[in-house]
Amino acid sequence: MANQITGRIIEIGQTVQIPSKNGGSSFTKREFILDATTYDPYTGERSEYENIIPLEFSGDKCAELDRFNQGDVVTVSFMIQGRSWTNQDGELKRMASIRCYKIDARGGVSQSQQTTSVQQPAPQSTYQQQPQNFPPPVDVNGNVKDDLPF
Repeated sequence: MANQITGRIIEIGQTVQIPSKNGGSSFTKREFILDATTYDPYTGERSEYENIIPLEFSGDKCAELDRFNQGDVVTVSFMIQGRSWTNQDGELKRMASIRCYKIDARGGVSQSQQTTSVQQPAPQSTYQQQPQNFPPPVDVNGNVKDDLPF
C-alpha cells in the first residue's frame, strides 16, 4: 500500500536547481507545505495539534505543482527517503526527506482548473447526493466510515 496523505496546500515554492558537488548533473526539487491537521469526526472541530508537513517533488515531477494553488485540497502519494554522509568534521550525519510522486485534487478538480474551465450545468439525477466533507468521517480506529455492507 502506498503512503498517502490528504490536506490543504499552504504554500508552493519555486523550482530549485541544486548543483552537483562532484561535477555531475544538477538536482531539481520543488517544495510545498501541506496542512494535514485532522478534524474530530463527531464535532468537526480542528485538532489542537497541527500537522504541517514540508513535502517535495524532484526532477520532472516538479511541474506537477503547476496545476495547483494555495488552498487546494489534495491527496499526495509519497515515499520516505534517507541518506547518510560524513561532514567536514568527520561526523556521521543523516537526513530524511518526503518525496512525492503523485498529487491529485480531492474531488478530481483543482481550484486552478475550476477557474479556467467553462462551467457546465450539472446533470440532474434522481437521487440526492451527500456533500463531500473534508475530511471524511472516521470510526474510533481511524478507518473511513462508509455504508457498504462488505
